[in-house]
Parts: sequence; structure tokens; C-alpha cells
Amino acid sequence: MLIQTFSATGTYTPTAGMKSVYVILFGAGGGGGSGARQAAATIASGGGGGGSGGRQDGWFTAAQIGASQSLTIGTGGTGGAAQSVDSTAGNNGANGTATVLGTLLSAGFGGAGSGGGLAAGSGGGGGGSTNSGGAASGATGGAAGFGSLAGGSAAAGGAVTTYGAGSGGGGGPAAGTVGTTGGATMYGPTGGGSGGGITAANAMSAGGNGGAIPRAGAYIAAAGGATGVAGTDGLSYVSTLGSLNQPSQGGGGGGSHATTPGAGGAGGLAGGGGGGGGASQNGAASGAGGQGGGGYAIIIEFF
Repeated sequence: MLIQTFSATGTYTPTAGMKSVYVILFGAGGGGGSGARQAAATIASGGGGGGSGGRQDGWFTAAQIGASQSLTIGTGGTGGAAQSVDSTAGNNGANGTATVLGTLLSAGFGGAGSGGGLAAGSGGGGGGSTNSGGAASGATGGAAGFGSLAGGSAAAGGAVTTYGAGSGGGGGPAAGTVGTTGGATMYGPTGGGSGGGITAANAMSAGGNGGAIPRAGAYIAAAGGATGVAGTDGLSYVSTLGSLNQPSQGGGGGGSHATTPGAGGAGGLAGGGGGGGGASQNGAASGAGGQGGGGYAIIIEFF
């Protein structure tokens, strides 16, 4: 048996004598939205978390692989840029891209989180699977890939137990309160948490945690940032820790602050969604959204 891993686009050329391969693909995660920038004593919500990429597995014979196969590794979606204009909603993140082995197997991407709203919530990106998750629009979460979950609509992303499915990002609450969590999974990457908002009473809040993953016997999540603190980056695939098919975490949401809000954490390599940025008040840039985690491929050759 021989194990090969890929984090960049290229060509898979089988080792001489290979009889069959087991392939695990992770699509790239969506970027989180940035927080809103709003006047004092007015509600501003944090940006929505990006949805996670999907995971797909497959067995293939040497004849199916042939002399070689193209391998496209998905690129994580960029986070929404910090809002620099007063009394303006946050900027949306961008979708990730799919990870594809020739015409044999594909893992869909995670959808983008939307920017924080003015007296309105934000939406989390939809989780990917065989096909891709959708981008959030305003306070409405992005659509789910097959078997995955949609992003939260001004609410937390839901947990998913379907094999190969990713989870949606959290959406920022319409009241400008604490950010919500990204959806947890058992087998796939997880969505990012939403950024913290600011209430009409000028109360600042923390960002939401990224979606939790199982690792080393426990469920763990990337923490959302406290008020004015950036969200934690999601853990990436680590070949020396845990199983070969372990998922990655979504990033935590950034905490809000009148003048120094936190950015969303980046999603972990192998498809984690980026966290949403925290909201700010006029005169200060909002927190930027976190970058979605890139795609990944594992190819196990048997002789």
C-alpha cells in the first residue's frame, strides 16, 4: 500500500504495479462575509460564515485510472473585504471551488457567507457534498448540496451526520447579538461561525464558534473571537493525527467592536468554511471575513 496526498492542482500518475486505488476528495470551503458598519445606537450584524466543502470517496481499478488522471484541487473562497463606507452592509464572501479527479470523482465546494446587515441578519453559506453548496443572500442561508445542510438564516448552521456531507455556516442574528456557530459534522468539513454584531444599545458581542469536528476522541471547534478579537483559524487535516479521513474545522467568527472589530478565522485545509467578520460603528472598518479552506486529495494505492 502507498499513500499520496495532494494540496495543489496537478496530475495523478499511478505507481507501477498499482492494481486499485481508494480516493478521498475534499472540496474547498466558502469565504465568510465581513461585518456591517453602522451608526451608533443602530443594529449592525456580523458577517455570515462560509459553508464547508463536501467530501467524496471512491474505489477505482488500474484500468479506470489508466496512464494518468488530471487532479484539480479546489481553491478556498476569499472572505468579504472589511467595510470601509459608513452605514453600509458588510461585503459577501466568495464561493470555494470543487476538487475533481478527471471524470471519475468530484467533491463540491462550500457556499459563501453574506455580509452583515443593517438592522438585519446575515446568512451562512451552504455546505457541499457531491454537488456544491449555494451562496447566502442577505439574511437567507445558502442552499445545501445533496445530503448536506443549508447555511443558517440569521441562525446557527445545523449539524449533519450524512457521510460525505459538509455543513453550512452560521448566520449573524438580526438583533446584532452574539455570533452563531457553524454546523458540526461527523465525516465532512464544517462551516464557519458568524461574526459578532452590535445591538441598538451599543452592546458589543463575541463571534460564533466554527463547526465542531471529531478528533482524538472529542468534538472540538475553532473558537469565535471575544469583543474586538479575531476568530480562531480552523484546524487543518493533519496526516499524523487521527484517521486518514479526518475532516477540517470551519473558522471562528470575529468579535464586534465600535472601532477595532475582529476578522473571521480562516477555514482549515481540506474544506473548512471561513468565519464571518465582526461589526463596527461608523468611522471604523468592519472585520473582514475569513478565507475558506482549500481542497485536498488522498489517494491510497494497492498492489
